[in-house]
Amino acid sequence: MQDMDAGGCIGGMPLQVGAPRVYRELAELGITREQRLTPDLLYPFDQFHYHGIDAVRAAAGLIGLGRENRVLEIGSGLGGPARYLAHTVGCHVMALELDQAVHDIASDLTRRCGLHSLVSHVQGDALSHPLEVGGFDTAVSWMAIHQIPERPRLMERLAQTVRPGGHVYLEDFVLRESSSREDYLAMRHVLHAVTLTDAEDLAQELEDAGFDEIDMTDMTPSWGSFSRARAKTFSENKDRHVRVHGEETAARLEQYFSAVERQFTSGSFGGVRICARRP
Repeated sequence: MQDMDAGGCIGGMPLQVGAPRVYRELAELGITREQRLTPDLLYPFDQFHYHGIDAVRAAAGLIGLGRENRVLEIGSGLGGPARYLAHTVGCHVMALELDQAVHDIASDLTRRCGLHSLVSHVQGDALSHPLEVGGFDTAVSWMAIHQIPERPRLMERLAQTVRPGGHVYLEDFVLRESSSREDYLAMRHVLHAVTLTDAEDLAQELEDAGFDEIDMTDMTPSWGSFSRARAKTFSENKDRHVRVHGEETAARLEQYFSAVERQFTSGSFGGVRICARRP
């Protein structure tokens, strides 16, 4: 079930529309746009994936990242994972993000954290931006692969840019056996899910691209619990979110959190973590 409808605009996604909310959250803490930041101050606001820095820490341990490693992040968003890796591991990260506005915010936050020597923010398309052959030890992505069309071509590009013996680490949404076309269409607008498929398709595409030692973990129960708690907490604090972010942003975020929670609860929607090695 791939590429059902590759139209749409990533910039219209609720999480992308709400990206500037990080500045409003910092203002709530009394921090202006000119003040220096520390990466840990941003952790509650700059991680657009499940379980935040815990997930990034687990990935770094699983693939054995060290200071000497070069990491490519696909769909880097506000730069949260990239900054965390640079700050805690000391590795160099190229953070590749398609959306210009999100890229600009990420670059500003990284500069203000003093991590611009370790994190290189690049605005570009993962399917066409020039990438050095064998130039990275690891490629990582959190919740972005389902937004990229021509996914097999992306996997081939990752296989080219990751050095022999290097790894790819992906976390993403997947459809489950009970999923229907209607389930896909219900989530397509909210997630910009142009290539939302089942986990076996993802694993097969990695294998076809030349990766081996493919390890796949079903994250559905964990992410489902996280989604339920997130939707409940957001709803309980809606008045606060409206005050800080405005009615439109708060409404779109609530729509997103509720829609994802419903799909997890129905059993038609899931999540997966995949780690693979390039021979």
